[in-house]
Amino acid sequence: MGYRVVVTGIGVVAPNGIGKEAFWDALEKGKSGIKKISMFDPSNLPCQIAGEIPEFRPEDYVDRKIARRMARSSQFAVAGVQLALKDAGIDVNKIDPEDGLIALGISSSAMDLIESQYQILIKHGAKRILPYGIIAATPHRVMGELIEFLNWKTQTILLASACASGTDAIGISFQKIRKGEVRFAFAGATDAAITPLIMAGLSSAGLTPEFNDSPEKASRPFDRLRCGGILSEGCGIVVLERLDYALNRGAKIYGEIIGYGTSGEISEENPSSGLRNAIRRAFYDSGITSDGVDVIAAHAPSDPLIDKVETSIIKEIFGFHAYDIPVSSIKSMVGNPLGCAGVFQTIAAMLWFNKNIITPTINYEYPDPECDLYYVPNKTHNLVVNTALLNCGGLGGTCSALLCRRIEI
Repeated sequence: MGYRVVVTGIGVVAPNGIGKEAFWDALEKGKSGIKKISMFDPSNLPCQIAGEIPEFRPEDYVDRKIARRMARSSQFAVAGVQLALKDAGIDVNKIDPEDGLIALGISSSAMDLIESQYQILIKHGAKRILPYGIIAATPHRVMGELIEFLNWKTQTILLASACASGTDAIGISFQKIRKGEVRFAFAGATDAAITPLIMAGLSSAGLTPEFNDSPEKASRPFDRLRCGGILSEGCGIVVLERLDYALNRGAKIYGEIIGYGTSGEISEENPSSGLRNAIRRAFYDSGITSDGVDVIAAHAPSDPLIDKVETSIIKEIFGFHAYDIPVSSIKSMVGNPLGCAGVFQTIAAMLWFNKNIITPTINYEYPDPECDLYYVPNKTHNLVVNTALLNCGGLGGTCSALLCRRIEI
């Protein structure tokens, strides 16, 4: 059976709140973090809105000179780990590096640095390029920043499976702790992809809506008027521990991870169709059946096709029981933070266990006959949640699922 694995710390930097308390307050109140882009002039883009975090101040978490040499995604990661450590009440210097793990997901290289340095090259020539720019922009550099910040040479895993990256980081960490390979892990994801090129590319692919007048209304999962996902940014980190160690140190326990499944998908199939296998594998891994699920944290990026496919898969797996299960999408409030999506959902689920409240899917105004489940529309739903399924699709590659439950000693 293996060791039990619990969540004892939360670090979140999200478009609708930095820190656990602010994030929860926004989710409970149905507060959107989508706004007009302010980091650059978006006027020549079809979609000019995103889930930015303009209030994020990297100097609150790392020395200003060091922060200037870091990509934005690395700044988020250092902040998220600090928040998670503080919440868990842990000093990593007291943990043997051989007993620990940092597992981090990221969807791309640091496009903010790559694009800015390319503009400097075009305008001013090669001699003006920052000497650390390309190194700081590589995907693996974010892990180096964390190791240096923590001064903790532990085991590391860096994952790049699109929107499923953070879910996979949690799932792999869970498996390693359960097997006894490590007893402690930081797991999560960081992404900062709101750049002119990324936004233009997503618009060209038809993945973002031309919905600029009311940013807070743009992300509307399962709603009949949904017309595309809204890109966002941020970082989500959870602290995972073996249950016995968490109990011995008197840690606050948010909940328990009990199952993980992942699946590739074939490009000719509908997007997120791999979610079917991922969910089934998570159930097999957990040893529970679909009858034991109280709530579903949906992938639901507000895409006309993907939301419909996910609804169909839920009905296929749960049968008529699907109509009795609340299905909530926090992307209605935070947009699509790429690799962070599944981590934000995990954090939300942990807080559902502790608050006995399911947060809403906002902007659900016009029912879609092909999306006919109970999506917790616009208002919180009071419910004692014991077990949650978390769905995460990775467009064009990997889909993953986690099963979590309220802690029972």
